Amino acid sequence: MAVSLLPPGFQKPFYKNFIQKMKKIILLGLALWPVFLLGQSGWTRAQKALFLKLDGSYLSATKYYNPDGNKLSTSAFQQTSFNLYAEYGFRERLTFIVQAPLLRLNSFETTETVAGIGDLRLEAKYRLTSNDFPVAVSLAPEFPTGRANAFAANKEFSQDQINLPTGDGEFNVWLTLAASKSLGKVYASAFAAYDFRTRYNGKQFRDLYQFGAEIGYNPWKPLWLNAKLRAQFSNGESRHPDLGFVRGDGTTYTLVSAEAFFKITKNWGIAATYLTGGDWIAPFRNIYIAPYASIGVVYER
Repeated sequence: MAVSLLPPGFQKPFYKNFIQKMKKIILLGLALWPVFLLGQSGWTRAQKALFLKLDGSYLSATKYYNPDGNKLSTSAFQQTSFNLYAEYGFRERLTFIVQAPLLRLNSFETTETVAGIGDLRLEAKYRLTSNDFPVAVSLAPEFPTGRANAFAANKEFSQDQINLPTGDGEFNVWLTLAASKSLGKVYASAFAAYDFRTRYNGKQFRDLYQFGAEIGYNPWKPLWLNAKLRAQFSNGESRHPDLGFVRGDGTTYTLVSAEAFFKITKNWGIAATYLTGGDWIAPFRNIYIAPYASIGVVYER
């Protein structure tokens, strides 16, 4: 089944050709939601310490970069997302992390909206060195808890549908090494990560790897500011272009974000993030993207 992403009135042959192209879209929110939740660092939480963040965001994107890096303008893809991020200090050097997209609402401006949870990521992070110069390693399996298939019907032609999944449908595991350093009111972190991907419907995905850095500043006791950079690469082009787009196969990008976190009370605070990107390190390939902002509530104990 296919969906028309163009307003009524376009000639049928053109619209069918467009449909075939648009069936091969990777949605930013599907593959990249952990990017804009929290950066990677060498620090771990103190024993029994807890950090929770619940945020919401809205994305509207009309730029699609195909596997060759060519930019296309399309009908707007829209996503509303609510995400939970949690850290718990299980031991002095061991922290457990949960990243859970609680709800995603996906649509194009010409389609109905589909909804579902995303893929759950559980992470165990172990600090190898002292807090003076913390270096940590983490292992994070990601489970296909999201809807691997969620078909949205066209508003004008209900028989036409497009798949807007809320998860990529496969089990994968992230291995990350991160290091940090604090210098008074300023801190810096850097990390490298590798994603061991598996299969969907018997088709093997390409592994991914990332490099990133973060700089933070604490100008006033209740206020923290940071900037993050993350680049993702693929270990080859997708072997299965029929699935590679909506499953995040062979996707590369360079993203930057700026975040402000303000503590209102001892335990509660608010956070706001703005994210965008460019072709500075890894080019945009196989991705639908647009700048967007998120806002969240934070609890820390």
